[in-house]
Amino acid sequence: MTGLAIRGLRRRFGGVAAVDGVDLDVPAGAVTALIGPNGAGKTTLFHCVTGLDRLDGGTVTLAGRDLTGLAPHARARAGLAWTFQRIELFAGLTVAENARVGAENRRGRPLVAGLLGLPDPRRATVGAAVGLVLERLGLAAVADVPAGTLPTGTMRLVELARALAAEPTALLLDEPASGLDDRQIVRLADVLRTLAADGLAVLLVEHDLRFIRAVADTAHLMIAGRVEASGRPDDVLATPLAHDVYAGED
Repeated sequence: MTGLAIRGLRRRFGGVAAVDGVDLDVPAGAVTALIGPNGAGKTTLFHCVTGLDRLDGGTVTLAGRDLTGLAPHARARAGLAWTFQRIELFAGLTVAENARVGAENRRGRPLVAGLLGLPDPRRATVGAAVGLVLERLGLAAVADVPAGTLPTGTMRLVELARALAAEPTALLLDEPASGLDDRQIVRLADVLRTLAADGLAVLLVEHDLRFIRAVADTAHLMIAGRVEASGRPDDVLATPLAHDVYAGED
């Protein structure tokens, strides 16, 4: 399969199944949304897919490559990138430097050049990738600003820039619209649709239903560790289960 494939994913905490045998396809060229109430297991699933938490069962493959036993940094170099529900940035580095971390992590540094203290021949390529990502996300004007001094919404975009600078095959986003203003949300939606059109596999967890309807091709409703409904966002949100979860929301 081209994209991300999750099969039989399980994670238990004591006697509680936080993720209970989840099968999920995240195809290349589309935006896939994972929705559901707090405590459904969505973030735990993300952590298991990225390697930040261990599995109790199941497999994770990306473009046919088995990532299940790999450490997080190895999964990143294999083409998996992600952002966190709680923003994780290098606060003392500039916006551009944060993005450069992502670009250099994916490419690595040539062994011989590193041992001999020689310049990295790919430095210009990394710089170009960083510049393109910052421009795309509307961050070029704050490229030289320390990331930790920026508003929360802008910091979330910086974290996304770092992930995109790694030129991933699959991108996982945990509540990417949280803290963004209306203008930033519109830009983010445009960016995600463009990235998917360019062939990226995108999986996002999000509570903003308007954003889900605007950007997602497919939605999966997760409740108590299991995926209980899947389909087009409007169809999933029209189910009785979704109605019970989101009663009173637009």
